[in-house]
This record gives sequence, C-alpha cells and structure tokens, in this order.
Amino acid sequence: MPETPAAQSGPRSLLWPALLLVVSALGWGLLYSLNRLATTDGIPFIPYVFWMGVGAALILLGLGAVFRTLPRLSWEHLRGYLVLGTISFGMTYTILAFVAPKVPAGVLGLGATLTPILTYPAAALFRMDRFRAIRTVGLVLGVGGVALVVVPETSLPTRAMVPWVLLSFAGPVLYVANALIIAWIRPPPAGALPLAGGVLATGAVFMFAVMAASGEWWWFEGPMTAGDWALAGAAGTMALVFYLMVEIIRLAGPVFFTTVNFMIPLTGIGWGMLFFGERHSVWIWAALALMLAGLFLVNRPAAPRDEAATKP
Repeated sequence: MPETPAAQSGPRSLLWPALLLVVSALGWGLLYSLNRLATTDGIPFIPYVFWMGVGAALILLGLGAVFRTLPRLSWEHLRGYLVLGTISFGMTYTILAFVAPKVPAGVLGLGATLTPILTYPAAALFRMDRFRAIRTVGLVLGVGGVALVVVPETSLPTRAMVPWVLLSFAGPVLYVANALIIAWIRPPPAGALPLAGGVLATGAVFMFAVMAASGEWWWFEGPMTAGDWALAGAAGTMALVFYLMVEIIRLAGPVFFTTVNFMIPLTGIGWGMLFFGERHSVWIWAALALMLAGLFLVNRPAAPRDEAATKP
C-alpha cells in the first residue's frame, strides 16, 4: 500500500502543512461571518455567491497566468471542475448565504463537523468503506449534537431559527455527495492553483446560470458599504481556502486535511463573537462537544486487522 505524502516525509514535514491548516480553518470560519455581513447589508444571496466566485476565480486565474499554471481543459479535468464547482461551491454556498441572515454565524460553523461524520455511512452504503462499531458510535454522537441544537427550547435565540439551521446542514450533505462523486469519476491530478482556479471559475459560471434563471441581478452601486467590503473579503478568502485545501492535501494527504473540521467550528464561533457579539447557550457548547467527539471517532484510522479484512 503506498504511503501518504506525510508518511513519506516524516513528522517535521508536517509543520508547514499544519500552519497552512490553521490558516485554512481561520478562513473557512471567517466565511460564515462574511456571508452574514454581506447578506444582512442588502446584497441578494444568489448574486452574492456569484460575485464571490467571480472574484475568487479571477484572483486564482490571474496568479495561474503569472506562474503559467492555468487549468487544463481536457474533458476529464473539466468534469472534475464541474462537479466540485457546482456542488462544493455553487450549491453549498447558495444555501449558506441564504440562511446566513437567519442564524448566528457560530451555529452555522457547527455543520463543518458533519461532513466527515456523514461521509462514513454514505461511503459504507456504496461499499467504498465498511461499517465499523467505533465509527458508528461517532455517527450517533454527531446526530446527538444536531439534536442538541434543534430540540431544546433554549438552544437557539428563537425557535424560528430551527428550520434554517436544519437547512444549513444540507451543506455538509452536499459535500458528502461531492466527495462520493469525485471518488467515482476519479479526475486526473492537477496542481493546487490550476485546480482551485478551474473549480471556482466553473462554480461562477454555474451561479451565473442560476442568477439568470432567478432574474435576481445585482451590481456594486455607489460608495462601498460594509456589505460590499464583506463580499470583496469573501472572494479573497474563498480563493485562499480553496487553494489551501488542494495544497494541504497534496503535501500531507486527505486524512490530514480532514482535521480542519475540528477547528472550523471553533473559528466560526470566534469570528461570530468578534463581528456580532454572539453568545451561545450551554446546549450549543454541548452540541459542539458531541460533534467533535463524533468526528474524532469517525476519523480514527482502521485497525490493521480491519484494513486486512477490506483487501481483496
């Protein structure tokens, strides 16, 4: 079995990827607050996601042109860009931007823990993985965390937020679908910069089609407002985190990158406190603890005998 990049290079080589991982977590967590700042300032959520994708794609494609690493345009590459850009950017961030004005930013950040937790049963269902007792316990803890967010009367500021919180958790479900489709189509490898640029450019094209179909057009008008600056910041942050995601996976492997899901809820809560003065109930903190525990169990590597049992 081939070793991951991290295993081949040794512990010292993880220092740089670990630093990139922290920066990545800060960026992903910041996006929840930037979404809220922009949409509460009056920017419609569909144009917001479109312009965020356009801005991020222009940044990455501009850098790609400078370093001569533009996205490849073979059908296999385009198919990968299409899946990633449509699902992990366009559809996911449309949902997150739609619910952003309705739910505290820190609560939305809890959804980051659900992606790897939900990937486990989906992969097992499609026979890409096998069911294991310890991971099943992790799945149960994750579901318990969701229950602590939406069931207790005092978990959220108002009960009217419950449907929007549940809708926001569709984001992790889309990430799971994205991961399964990518595993199935197996796109060819590409460098971090061209892959991130191709994904976000494709996502922006998808969002233009959505915007045209909805008839909801928006353009920067007059002096820059707080929402406009939040949109500009979101575009730059999106370019950074998509690039870092690909780069960290290249340097240290996908398992190492999944640890970012432990940090995103904490950074999301921290940014929400900083920007909006958010304070959370004991139920939210208990939900976070359960979700992180579930994430830890689901991410535990298989025992050697379990790995042997899965080999043909």
